[in-house]
Amino acid sequence: LPSQSRQAKDFFQHLEMHLRQELPFVTGRDHIAYRGFFLPVANVSDADLCDHFYHLPTKTQHTIAADLDRAPNDVAKKLDDAKHRLL
Repeated sequence: LPSQSRQAKDFFQHLEMHLRQELPFVTGRDHIAYRGFFLPVANVSDADLCDHFYHLPTKTQHTIAADLDRAPNDVAKKLDDAKHRLL
């Protein structure tokens, strides 16, 4: 997800940070190393990783949302808005 503003970039970076801690490594490698192996990019968030927020247990969603100073519904809405902006 390309960021339109500094606030959006910070939000998605923090969301990715929390999701990397919660989700296991599917490839057995660090997620950042895996995603940046072929084509490293800067200031772009991983939409596939962010989509995993919807599949987390409710308690984990609340914990992550609280760390982001938002409600879980607000986090989901921000993700939906970002997806719809690109489509």
